[in-house]
Amino acid sequence: MKRVIFAAALGFFALAAAAPLPQPGTQFHSLPAGTGKQQTEAACLRCHSADMLAQQRLTEKQWTSAVEKMMRWGAVVTDKDKAAIIAYLSKHYGPDNKSFVPLKTKTIKK
Repeated sequence: MKRVIFAAALGFFALAAAAPLPQPGTQFHSLPAGTGKQQTEAACLRCHSADMLAQQRLTEKQWTSAVEKMMRWGAVVTDKDKAAIIAYLSKHYGPDNKSFVPLKTKTIKK
């Protein structure tokens, strides 16, 4: 079993190494102003870019599930901040979200 996991990990890193990366200095999206932005940035942007959040179109129930999953995986979120984060994400990145436009980036050539 360990060999299978090790082989899968090697395959993933080989694939990741082969994928082109954005040029240094590429500016990604930022989160819109609003109540809960500060808590969302502190909790979510440690591991994700704002683009990861901005491209979602989740209901409040789905955001609740996603936030609780991230908390189980180690996101540092207090119960008070949890409600603010879910409300913020639901408001800005709910099912009607049309704010995300992928950035065009140039790749680094070897």
